[in-house]
Amino acid sequence: MKIQAKILAVKGNLIKAEVAQSKFQVGDKVKIVKGSERTLNQNALYWLYLSYVVDNGAQEYGHFDPYGLHLSLKRHFLAAKKMTKGEWKAIEETTTTDMSKSEFSEYWEKVDHFVNETFEIDTSAFWNEYETIFKPDWK
Repeated sequence: MKIQAKILAVKGNLIKAEVAQSKFQVGDKVKIVKGSERTLNQNALYWLYLSYVVDNGAQEYGHFDPYGLHLSLKRHFLAAKKMTKGEWKAIEETTTTDMSKSEFSEYWEKVDHFVNETFEIDTSAFWNEYETIFKPDWK
């Protein structure tokens, strides 16, 4: 669940916040991220990237659409896992939606390295096209 909050007071390591959600109870664990959220342009570029990866070799590894590839990648990099009968199983679903710009950039760097090394897909053509066509318009 993603919410916005207003910080009312800070004392040491305690934070008092006002939230619009009444779904919290004393003792609930929350993650607080200060910083900017990833942008719509960053999100759109990521989906173009996933389409490029699918079209340039990910099908050989069983990834036939960008959404399925996205699910596999986030499970691989972000999900908490446990070993069950000799296999790693995701025990907690994760999301990339709540990541800040910098967190998402770090995640994407890991994904790109994985795609290059594991799928043996050279993404340099994608990045070159981004630098010449998209980046000037998306600043």
